[in-house]
Amino acid sequence: MNNISSGIHSTPIEQDKGQMTMEDIHSSKGEVIVKSVATAVVVSSIIHAGKGVMAALSRHPLVMFSIGMGAGYLAHKYRKKIISVTGKTAEQSKGFVLRQKENLKDLFAETEEDAGEKDASK
Repeated sequence: MNNISSGIHSTPIEQDKGQMTMEDIHSSKGEVIVKSVATAVVVSSIIHAGKGVMAALSRHPLVMFSIGMGAGYLAHKYRKKIISVTGKTAEQSKGFVLRQKENLKDLFAETEEDAGEKDASK
């Protein structure tokens, strides 16, 4: 094999590890796109294959009974964790709704002030 080396500098140049060059940025964007497309293809094929398998399995009562037993076992095993997560989620959703109501009240107040200023300027 031919080993041809074309070097411009006699000593290797070290790049700053904190900074990325334009070549690194472009290659990473390309890699991200390729990885996301590959992931989408794999997920799509798994979902397509899974639909056929689940359709075939759902016709057998023993399989459905086994799935139900497994789901019941897991629900019983993790019931305390499920209840705590559900409670936390409910509290967070109440807080979210209250924040959104406050934001809407502020928005309406601002629009009323703007409308009042426009009427006063006329």
